[in-house]
Amino acid sequence: MTAHPKRKNLSIVERNGRTYYKVQINKATLGLKVNKTFKDYEQAIEFLNACENKLGQKSVKTLLEAEDATKRIIEEYMTEPPLSKYMEEYIKTYVMPKYEQYNTGNEKDKYKLRQRDTLLSKLRNTIQIPIEHEVQTDWKLSPMIYSPREKTKLADLKPREITADDVNQLILALKKKKLKPLSISDYISKLSVFWRKIGHLDRTLKNLSNPFLMYDKDLITMGEKRFKKKAFRFTTEKLRAVVEVFKANGNPEFRAIIHLMYKLGLRRQEAILLEKSQISEKPTPNIYIQSKNTERIVYLNERQWRFVKSLIKPDQERLFTYKVLGFDGSFVKTFRKHEIDQHSFRKDYVSRMVEKIGLSNSILLSQLLGLNTPRAIERLKGTIAEPQMANLTQAELLKQIGHANSRITAEHYFSFKQ
Repeated sequence: MTAHPKRKNLSIVERNGRTYYKVQINKATLGLKVNKTFKDYEQAIEFLNACENKLGQKSVKTLLEAEDATKRIIEEYMTEPPLSKYMEEYIKTYVMPKYEQYNTGNEKDKYKLRQRDTLLSKLRNTIQIPIEHEVQTDWKLSPMIYSPREKTKLADLKPREITADDVNQLILALKKKKLKPLSISDYISKLSVFWRKIGHLDRTLKNLSNPFLMYDKDLITMGEKRFKKKAFRFTTEKLRAVVEVFKANGNPEFRAIIHLMYKLGLRRQEAILLEKSQISEKPTPNIYIQSKNTERIVYLNERQWRFVKSLIKPDQERLFTYKVLGFDGSFVKTFRKHEIDQHSFRKDYVSRMVEKIGLSNSILLSQLLGLNTPRAIERLKGTIAEPQMANLTQAELLKQIGHANSRITAEHYFSFKQ
């Protein structure tokens, strides 16, 4: 070890085979308190000289204050990090594991992975939207008179700092982006699901109230009444347009997919990605559908079974070679001028089913249509003409839904999952 001259307030420390130089000063009258360790002797001497020099003491105080401020910021971050940190942990713990089994080389899995990417984008981007955060003060003024605010983002706030007012500000910011009420509700709902997991990620926040359940719901619609969704039916003109498209389009797969959407009420991705393994002939012809967070069985009458059977290729698992985005491009190009979107076919199917079976059979309808709850059907009350089904016998009802076996109906149509 190189010998160094002794200096007041400088001590040499040997630790684990290394040499350190510690500067310790406590001058209460000057407001200077120092306890810093250096690896380099020259740096320690330079700092010590500054501490002992009246002109240098001011710079040292400024440096120490800056270091203390940085230390406090780090300590605050470590003890209660901002919301963005919780969001990344939530994504790592609860979102990503759901998609680990999907393969980017499989078209069906690609669609699921795109759904994952959309969800991640929504979660991350929403908390990065600038909002006007209300600053907490000791003032006794009413917030109606004056409420100081600062521009920030939910991502930068600590969970304990986030209130229902911040969610209200987020809603206003989303409305400025011209988002529809339904989209805004979806954003808030996804953040609410995330918030419910915060207590599991950090036990100190277990009893923290959920601001995404306490926001002002009128802000989403700005007081405008949200009328019940009306039943959709194709007009005669629209049906003629579909027929014209079928005649003009020479792609049999394109026509077959549209047929499945219109006749069986399949969602577009359900039809496009349909596989042989989902189709069964016994005990009765059916298609097993697993979509979103639910599953259902679509029963086929004799005519529908013949059509679906004709689409099966012995050397291919999938019925169609289309990719979801590829089909979307073809669909938009073909139907845009007729103002027909992809949801129209399933909407028309739902309306036809309601007209046949009746709103009073909402439980049965929700199971047949793959809906999570009968409420979506029950909300149509007053917006759709009730069919002459209210007094039908069970046999007549079974005929209307294309299946006459009451045992299969009881076992399958009403096989509610726990």
